[in-house]
Amino acid sequence: MTEQPRSDIYGSRARIGYTSPPLTTEVFPYEFYQIVPKGVTLVVTSLAIVVRSKDEVDQSYDISMRAAREMAAAGCDIVVLGGVPINLSRGAANAGQIIRDLEAELKVKVSTSTSAQAAAAKALGCKKVVVCQPYEKTETDRIASYAKHFGCEVLGATGWGSAFNQIGRIPHHAAIDMGRELMRKHPDADSIFFPSPHWPTAGALDVLEREFGVNCMAAHQAIVWDALRRCGIKDRIEGFGRLFREF
Repeated sequence: MTEQPRSDIYGSRARIGYTSPPLTTEVFPYEFYQIVPKGVTLVVTSLAIVVRSKDEVDQSYDISMRAAREMAAAGCDIVVLGGVPINLSRGAANAGQIIRDLEAELKVKVSTSTSAQAAAAKALGCKKVVVCQPYEKTETDRIASYAKHFGCEVLGATGWGSAFNQIGRIPHHAAIDMGRELMRKHPDADSIFFPSPHWPTAGALDVLEREFGVNCMAAHQAIVWDALRRCGIKDRIEGFGRLFREF
């Protein structure tokens, strides 16, 4: 079989590989194709996360390493390793080393959910943030603490209360409602963060940026933005926050 010209495939501009933590992945690909320009495709491997136990995280780390190698073999232009807890499970310093080691081995660009969000927060100039997370409220402090890895001070945080395996059922208005609640409590915040790329956040970004004059950074938005830019796609995309419009 002869290799087809790049212009004759769906991913004519970029093929983005993503290791998706939820065993049942739903929202990430839906919002991905709402955002990306024509000619960009998603190559996804679902990992093993159902309840976010340590065993699941460890298993998912191993699967993601295998998936990265298979995505490189399949010709992806970049491989994104999903899941901040998975990225950091071997230590924050090791997360950066994993990227360097895999890029050297696979000869393909590699990113992580953690590195993408750090890059997005830096580009936007986020300093004082509030954090809206989708999971049980008992997880709020832990998840909000990830903002510190992005160089930010957390002024306040809240959670929607969803079980991990129910995040596809979170309503569209959840992110907007939580963002408004936190901005009214913490008007000094310059940014709203939405961790986890597996619940509906795309429709909240422009709404809240216009309403409060702040930056909105969602994990999904940051991952897709970072992957596009690292693949040389500089399109300014409207409708999904300042990050895509200006950077």
